[in-house]
Amino acid sequence: MDANITVVGGSNIDISAKSAARIVGFDSNIGTIEFGLGGVGRNIAEGLALLGADVSLLTAVGDDSFGSVVQDNAREQGITLLAEPFEGEKTGVYVCINNNDGSFHIGINDMEIITKITPQMIEENINALYFADYVIVDSNLSRETIEAIANHDFCLIADCVSTLKCQRILPVLDKLWLIKANLAEARTLTGLTEESDVYACIKGLVEKGLEQGIVTLGKHGAMSFRKDKEKIRVYYVSNLPGTHPSKNTSGCGDALLAGFMIGLIRGREMRDALVMGQAASYLNSQSFASVNKDMTFSDLKDAVRLFEDSATITEEVIQL
Repeated sequence: MDANITVVGGSNIDISAKSAARIVGFDSNIGTIEFGLGGVGRNIAEGLALLGADVSLLTAVGDDSFGSVVQDNAREQGITLLAEPFEGEKTGVYVCINNNDGSFHIGINDMEIITKITPQMIEENINALYFADYVIVDSNLSRETIEAIANHDFCLIADCVSTLKCQRILPVLDKLWLIKANLAEARTLTGLTEESDVYACIKGLVEKGLEQGIVTLGKHGAMSFRKDKEKIRVYYVSNLPGTHPSKNTSGCGDALLAGFMIGLIRGREMRDALVMGQAASYLNSQSFASVNKDMTFSDLKDAVRLFEDSATITEEVIQL
């Protein structure tokens, strides 16, 4: 693959806990605890690197031991780091608690250091960003930093992160090449109610200037869409049947975007790229870590065949 992708976003240490039984509130729950690396931007960058992409990462870490772990891992994966650690600062930490079935229960993050990624930092690294064929941002970044990036002529992709933080990309929706949102985030971006279905959200996003995107649906799978003149082509790929349980869902959305981009870089159409995204998400769910470090492109091809054989895959058209 010749395409270069630069990711601008958060890096942190992940502490992931999984309860042995359904979580009981206001009580001590028996389970397992894992230590690893996380941050939406960093997760996407590592997923892309594991699947064979040429990746650069513009992120913020402190000059502490956690920051050294993040940097060492990036170098091991062949990721080019575009910034030095911030002296005297603390690397971000994210704590994620999952139920016994691997489903997300609650998370707490301490990521103040990401405010160090400023518009000035973007301008200092602007040549590296222009070198990239695609620039991916996560909405942990400030609104001002996202706008500073969007003001340049990049092939810009945004990961929404959360319903609160996705509002930071509202001013630049029409400047994005692609967006990845879950259904709740899509409703927030379009101003639609909780009763609005995914088709209404997709139509609303297109009406706000987006040409294409991904909307994830949790246990129900994922959709991608692309505007085609006066209509929208919508693709759906379900999750695998229940015979393929997940160990962890944290980071699976990041893996989906990485797999999807690998598909596009390799010349796949939107439908097949979504299958690759779902396959990468599935592979990621087979690890307790936020990124399955054993994931390879060969594994991805095997998982794609599994989805083609077992998942529900559809294509339809909705009118604008």
